[in-house]
Amino acid sequence: MNEFLSSYGRRPLAPTLAAVLCCASIALSGCSTSGEVSPGSAGAGVGGSSASGGAGVIGGGGAGVSGGASEVGNKVIHRLSNLEYDNTLRDLTGTALTFEHTFVSEEVEGFDNIATSLSMSPRQVEDYFVAARQVSADVFANPSLRARIVTCAPDADPACVAKVIADLGLRAFRRPLTAEESASLVEKYQEAVALGLDPQGALQHVLHVTLASPQFLYRMELDPDPANAAPRKLDGYELASRLSYALWSSMPDDELLAQAATGALGSPESLTSEVDRMLSDARSEMLVKNFAGRWFGSKRLDDHVASSTLYPDYSPTLAASMQREMELYFSKFLYEDLPYSQLLTADFNFVDGPLAALYGLPAPAGGMAEVVNTSDQRMGILGLAGFLTHTSRETRSSPIIRGKWVLDAVLCTPLAVPPGLVIAPLEEPVEGAPATTIRQQIEVHRASPACAGCHNMIDPIGLSLENFDGIGRYRPKYENGLAIDTAGTMPDGQKVDGLPSLVSAIASSPRFLPCAASKLGTYALGATATEANRDQIVARWTAGNPTLRNLIKEIVTHESFTSRKAEGL
Repeated sequence: MNEFLSSYGRRPLAPTLAAVLCCASIALSGCSTSGEVSPGSAGAGVGGSSASGGAGVIGGGGAGVSGGASEVGNKVIHRLSNLEYDNTLRDLTGTALTFEHTFVSEEVEGFDNIATSLSMSPRQVEDYFVAARQVSADVFANPSLRARIVTCAPDADPACVAKVIADLGLRAFRRPLTAEESASLVEKYQEAVALGLDPQGALQHVLHVTLASPQFLYRMELDPDPANAAPRKLDGYELASRLSYALWSSMPDDELLAQAATGALGSPESLTSEVDRMLSDARSEMLVKNFAGRWFGSKRLDDHVASSTLYPDYSPTLAASMQREMELYFSKFLYEDLPYSQLLTADFNFVDGPLAALYGLPAPAGGMAEVVNTSDQRMGILGLAGFLTHTSRETRSSPIIRGKWVLDAVLCTPLAVPPGLVIAPLEEPVEGAPATTIRQQIEVHRASPACAGCHNMIDPIGLSLENFDGIGRYRPKYENGLAIDTAGTMPDGQKVDGLPSLVSAIASSPRFLPCAASKLGTYALGATATEANRDQIVARWTAGNPTLRNLIKEIVTHESFTSRKAEGL
């Protein structure tokens, strides 16, 4: 058996599989299989906006109640992201093998699950084929994992083989197999037996083929009538997949598949009930680690570097503590239903020994503990050391990075450098030169009319955070002894001077709540939500108790999540 599988694995990728996966990749980019570009299809997200940003992300002065109809889009087929791929393999087979960090990562708007960015190159096709071989071998070498796939004795029992294939197909493809798919996999099994494999080895081959198939690698929502551009409700299995990948970054579980089979999943009541059930499951930690980790930037701490000379306390251990605090902070809002508005103003932190020392607090007994921090002006997510660190340079705090990050992540106001403009970097302090503050250095940039517009938006935010150094430690003055000036004026005229007044200004912005809906909606859909859909969701969300849980419920019950439409011909 091993000899057969080894020789099979060394064969060039089957032409049919390669062609199918490449056609799927072409479809993602808005092209037809003939190679002709389909007008208007490239980059179309849910509601028709581009998933690469631009129109539809955030607009005007914030959300208003939309009087128009929902905008239902023709979301493209969706390749599993690297994280989704690993999680799906784990939940399907139990394997501990992971590939997230060996495959190419593709991000749009800071997220790794945007459908239009998840292409398929010939190299990726081969990588998936090899990974499928490794996983299938791992599963069948482990009796407990094999038992998850082979649930009966297949020796000379066609009914058992058919059952194993049907059960595997349902979970791997996230829907029942078609008759053609079932017959094809049975044929693969029979071919393997004819070539000398025993039933277990032949089923290993079937698992290999299944894991390398487009139906596994892509979340496909196939329109029964592609010529009909009218919106249609997703079927139960399509909806189950949208829900599971939004909340778990993984495949539907047995409960979701069972509800999909009965048609019970389509009602708003069942969807909101499933949100509660799924958030109580440990797999919802993916929403914290992946969504919040990318939105609020805690994942950036994995690669952040701080000068060991200037910041001797910074270490991988402290960085891990910062990252965990950010995750626990978001988790408290998600799982304990705190009002989203308190995200900026909450007075609690999560600290262990290293973080407590950084914050000037007593070290808690044991591991990380929740504390109320009254030792400095620290408050809310903008006062977390993790945020303040990943928005800093290696050798200093960075008002520009911090201000730009807040505009993009919290207010959905991304800034772009004007075409052709070359921005000179801020000069690092030179030994022996007169001491200057970061504000004085930024003033050089502000003197340029081409730079002043962006700085008018960035600087009041970033400079208000200057009481916190490059690793988030509070400081009453700069290390060179100069005074810190945190005063500024926001573009709308509000005066700010330090973190407390800054969070007050941000919380009152008409962009604050809509931005949360845009970010979470984009992540949940895997495509950029339109302004009309966002405004409807925000209006419903803020009419009740605006918690993160309720925002999720408004998103997954909105028509843009539960429906789709074909492009029309």
